[in-house]
Amino acid sequence: MVDGRGKREQDFWGHHIPSLEQCVANFHAGPGPNTEAMLQAVGPLRGMRVLNFACGAGVVTAWLADLGADVVGLDLSRQSINRSREVLEALGLSASFVCSRLEDANGLGIFDAIVGRYALHHTDVPQLAPLLAQRLQFGKTAAFVETFASNPVLRFSRRHLVGRAGIPRFGTPDERPLEVSDVLALRAAFGSVRTVVREMRFLRIFDRQVFRYRFPPLSSALAKFDDALNRLPRSEFLSYHQVVVLEKTVP
Repeated sequence: MVDGRGKREQDFWGHHIPSLEQCVANFHAGPGPNTEAMLQAVGPLRGMRVLNFACGAGVVTAWLADLGADVVGLDLSRQSINRSREVLEALGLSASFVCSRLEDANGLGIFDAIVGRYALHHTDVPQLAPLLAQRLQFGKTAAFVETFASNPVLRFSRRHLVGRAGIPRFGTPDERPLEVSDVLALRAAFGSVRTVVREMRFLRIFDRQVFRYRFPPLSSALAKFDDALNRLPRSEFLSYHQVVVLEKTVP
């Protein structure tokens, strides 16, 4: 059984599934910098049993399988699971899939690694964190590409500008970027928490939301400025997208 939030997520993702052709193209294009950092944080993957939490349309699952992992993809959306199976079949790869909430997924077992891409911020993190930690072997690592509310400029913009003046709102009604309380809940459940930013997503987000990438010279300039910011020490908090890396050090 899923609650109201779960039903809304099911409905949204059931109607926002990329085409098989787009998924295959995304697979061949390869992971972006932050997704690559996520995969490297839990690697090497060959022979490892990996849970792809909220696997969506299966592109991340396919990258994991291509790297030699024994992958289980978990998602609430039956349509997403069906597309994931099509993607893996089209690519000649194999993985297992479960359509369920994590807490209702009997028989999943324990994993050598857990990954997810833009998944945690769709959940109640304090409630979910201990359930995820229970599925991870002691001393092993989970990693998630996530949206964060740590940049005050982006936090203000999301709260007061998005959805107005032609600035679009993406995603589901219940999602929200991770906050300090979420990070503390993850630390309590897993033990060790750190963030990694391979590609700064600060001014790139303004470009996406306000300019819609319509002016390539401006996009290039904003990206270069972001890259310069990312070379500064302790600048991870500025990025809207960060990789949260969790090592299970709590029994």
